[in-house]
Amino acid sequence: MIITNYISSDVLILYENDTIARAEQLMIDLGVSHYPVINKGRVIGNIGLNIVRDLKKTDILKDHLLDLEQFYLFDNAILFDSLHVFSENETNLIPIISFKEEFLGVVLEETVIEELASFQFTTEYGVYMIISTPIKKYSTSEIANIVESNNGRILGLLLVNTDEDSTQIVLKLSAENISSIGDTFERFGYQISNKYFEDSKQELLKERFDQLQKFMEV
Repeated sequence: MIITNYISSDVLILYENDTIARAEQLMIDLGVSHYPVINKGRVIGNIGLNIVRDLKKTDILKDHLLDLEQFYLFDNAILFDSLHVFSENETNLIPIISFKEEFLGVVLEETVIEELASFQFTTEYGVYMIISTPIKKYSTSEIANIVESNNGRILGLLLVNTDEDSTQIVLKLSAENISSIGDTFERFGYQISNKYFEDSKQELLKERFDQLQKFMEV
């Protein structure tokens, strides 16, 4: 989970004395939106592809330092820390630096996505449920008890859209009777934010009705 485990090893270094043309070509070749500019082993900023496309190709990067964007991660960050940086800076590449501010390499968004896709939360078969509860009432132990009391298992839990009054929780569950879990959550005062369970019940009833019709026809 430490971010340095996901550093791409085949990325070329872009120096402040390099041309705009080289910067543009490196970003095109790698398929990235930004590229770190290095001076004496340290990142002085990131140049954006949308910027270099409008600059004179023979210009030198150090003449455009004001166009550099400042974002990076320290080498003790974890994988999830990168998600905020990717989103906030609208980038698909993040430079990684040491606490001495030495450039260590870059992490690509596609590498992070591939790793997240391998987590049990996404790979194991299950059903997603979105529930809401007042923030003061939120309890992971209660949620776990509700799921497990219905012979279910929590594969993953994420908090989303939390404010002063309430929090929304995304659950991934493994259970034979998902509807009973939804019913129990509702009895405990949770709101089911999607209509999955209602639709599932209707589909189940329709299936049973169709089976009864076939039986009567025989």
